[in-house]
Amino acid sequence: MSTVVVFSLLIGSLLGGRFRIFILPPAIVLGAAILGVISAWQGNSSAHSVVMIVVFAAMLQLGYLCGALLVRVRASAYRGKAAPSFDSRGFG
Repeated sequence: MSTVVVFSLLIGSLLGGRFRIFILPPAIVLGAAILGVISAWQGNSSAHSVVMIVVFAAMLQLGYLCGALLVRVRASAYRGKAAPSFDSRGFG
């Protein structure tokens, strides 16, 4: 179970740093399908599979949030003073 938590946090942070929020539902569905197949192949109970999928979905969203916040903080830290535009000099 801890492997699922760690990997879903990592995947969520990667998705949060790159994509918008519309990537979460397909990622959750795809991950839930993969986890369901793996869990059935290993012979786990359905309750264990459901708990693992819920934990995966929650940690994926948490990782997404952390990744998106990290990108926003880094972007604001690198943003300096705005460069002057040509419009402000009175051309025209």
